[in-house]
Amino acid sequence: MSEEQVVVSTPGKSDFLKPVIQIAVMVTVIVSTILTIFAWPLATATPKNIPVGITSTVPNLAQGVQTQFDQQQPGAFKFIEYKDLAAAKAAISHREVYGALVLTDKPQMLIATGASPAMAQLLTSISIELGAQISAANGVSAITFAIEDLAPLGTKDPRGLGLSAGSLPLIIAGIVVGLLGSMRLRRTSQKFLVAGLAGTLAAFSIVAILNLWLGSLQGNYFLEVAVVALGIAAVALTIMGAAALAGRVGLLSVIGLFFIIGNPLGGVALPQELYSPTWFGTLGQYLPLGAEVNLLRRISYFPEASTITQWATLGAWLAVGVLLLVLAPERKPKEA
Repeated sequence: MSEEQVVVSTPGKSDFLKPVIQIAVMVTVIVSTILTIFAWPLATATPKNIPVGITSTVPNLAQGVQTQFDQQQPGAFKFIEYKDLAAAKAAISHREVYGALVLTDKPQMLIATGASPAMAQLLTSISIELGAQISAANGVSAITFAIEDLAPLGTKDPRGLGLSAGSLPLIIAGIVVGLLGSMRLRRTSQKFLVAGLAGTLAAFSIVAILNLWLGSLQGNYFLEVAVVALGIAAVALTIMGAAALAGRVGLLSVIGLFFIIGNPLGGVALPQELYSPTWFGTLGQYLPLGAEVNLLRRISYFPEASTITQWATLGAWLAVGVLLLVLAPERKPKEA
């Protein structure tokens, strides 16, 4: 009998190090990318065409104020003149401007903290600077602008931190439902049902915390529940549809779009006019989280403002998820 030689191959040094290096480089690239996307908008925030109202007893004063501010911060503010105080307040309540300068015998700065605490703080500091400039130019005693907040935050959450912190669970809820539904459910009807049921139950809980307990939301409870439920269902269905149609690539792509891109660009911490470039802020408003937070703010603090765009955006994402699931082939149940 001939003896068979058995050759045992041992992994070379390159085979040993290759996967280690790949993982290390991959983690570095992913973490650096996420950090850049999350930190860049905050670190490069620059005012750009921020709409601010102005009303005065002096005709065409807005042009002069616009010129003065453009000399100091070119393109930072866009002043819109209104005929009287009532018109300026109406513009704020309809979300046409973030605030308004009232240059009369009783100077005021109208702000709306509910629209953006950061913007309200910025406009307050501008009124102080403007008062000092007017005083210096005319050689009079210091002029103080009375601050009137037309959309104040709740007494339980005067800094608006609850909604900022709550925005993360809003998007995570939809992602978790989408992930679990993609992994555990095979029938399309089950995926539709879990998106609706889980979204509704989670919405009742989330809004109860933000509205009834923390006071971060001030609007109609059931209407805000509808907003959050729609947002969760839209995210979940789109994720499940992408996963069913394109597998892991579709799943990760949609999660990356909604969470890694949509979260920092959603306008939660910053208004869209502070993003650089400005189209970042615009993009964020057409993703689920940006539309959802904007809609919740309008319902809570600006009931007179239009909400058509935000409802349409969430509805469009819901329709995308439904379409993807309908087009995707249904997974066959496992045989016993």
